[in-house]
Amino acid sequence: MKAALFKIIKSLLNKSSFYKLKKYSYKKIILIGLSVILFLVILFYLLRPFYFDYALKKDVLEKKIYQSFKLNSDIDGEISFGIFPTPRIIVENINLKLGKKKKIKINKIQILIEPLKINSIESFELKKFLVSEQDIKLYPSNLKEIFNYFTLHKKEKVIFKNSKIVFIDNQNNIINFSDFNLKEKFSNKKHEINAKLNFSGNKINFEFLNNLESKKFLEINIPNLKQSLEINFDEKSTLENLVGQLRLKVFESILLLNFEGKDTFKLSKSYLRNKFINSKIDGKINLKNQFSFDINLDVNLINLRKLLLYYPFFKTGGLSKKINGKLNISVKNADTLFGKIRDTKMILIFQNGDIRAKNISANLSENSNLKLNFSLLLSEKNPQMDFDMKFSSKEAKKFLRKFGIYNFEENNLSLYVDGNLDFNSNKVRFKKVIRDNSQLVGRNQVKILEESFNQNVLKEGVLGVLDFFKFKKFFKEIY
Repeated sequence: MKAALFKIIKSLLNKSSFYKLKKYSYKKIILIGLSVILFLVILFYLLRPFYFDYALKKDVLEKKIYQSFKLNSDIDGEISFGIFPTPRIIVENINLKLGKKKKIKINKIQILIEPLKINSIESFELKKFLVSEQDIKLYPSNLKEIFNYFTLHKKEKVIFKNSKIVFIDNQNNIINFSDFNLKEKFSNKKHEINAKLNFSGNKINFEFLNNLESKKFLEINIPNLKQSLEINFDEKSTLENLVGQLRLKVFESILLLNFEGKDTFKLSKSYLRNKFINSKIDGKINLKNQFSFDINLDVNLINLRKLLLYYPFFKTGGLSKKINGKLNISVKNADTLFGKIRDTKMILIFQNGDIRAKNISANLSENSNLKLNFSLLLSEKNPQMDFDMKFSSKEAKKFLRKFGIYNFEENNLSLYVDGNLDFNSNKVRFKKVIRDNSQLVGRNQVKILEESFNQNVLKEGVLGVLDFFKFKKFFKEIY
């Protein structure tokens, strides 16, 4: 038994078997050794950037940021190196300047770098400019520069993730946009930018397609509100002279503008269409300092009553004080409580949130005419309208019959009214009433007219001036 066991052990330890085992062990040791050496070399290579003196090389990094991303930068904070998940430079308190305007300050950015080129700061190859979970303040002066920046063909990509945009206007009003994400893509001479953000619970999607050798396209879409903006830039469009077509869809309204210009844009062959109005537009819009305009609006058809019922701006705090300009309006046909009116001309002046109009003239049915001047003072505390109106008719009998007045004896009628309408109290005050160009109506009679008008027309609100049946009741009472 012992002899047999001895023979087995001896056979296992013969020269051939022992040599093979020894050879295998040497190979394994060499392989492990080489692996350890390679790991140490790679580790040393990757860890080396941790020991660079970045404080002395800020100017080098700022230059590289401009070369790769076309961003002028001013680094105020510390610079460090990170290795996970990929090699990157971490920069704190950096100021970005896209043009001559106010700088954009960002507390922290990450710049992803090429892993094979980290021997020195000078050898760094910057791949992606990453802004993640940051609060970014923007001002109106930044907007044009940002647009100009993203039309440039940059070497590498700029990415925003889960950041917040704080927009501060010229009156220091603050608008917050959350969940801001942006990414760029380059392919086949195309530069594509996709961005998403959130405003008041509504998602806003941006898409900008920059065909480097042809047309450019911008789309802004708010799916929840069924609103969208599309801008197609012409091939001859440049940063110094933008040429293209803008199409804005807000609910059921479509605004189309063919534009050309830089700070002042010329509009031509444009239109505004919805269920209330069908019109043509041309003129000028100035965006250089403050928004202003001089626009000609040629209206083919308008339903004034439905328009004001749908958008009672005098009840909603008025218009923005930033809307300033002149609107030259020509209306061929309009549906009003007086019936269809034709060939209406007016000039509306928008100034600091108020609206003024002079020499409005409209042709009514039954050979009648209406002339009107007014000033809409739309302050939030006390909105009101000062007005003077002249109505004249050569067929007054026929005209007044539609209001239920059948005992009016005269054909020729002229009526002038000067007054004030208070939107808070829903009351009108007639300062002066003149009949047939000479007969001044006495104050007592004017008072009766006021009370009847306020009771029958304005009792339920100022929109009663758009109600035919309320006017009919008023006319019946006073006659």
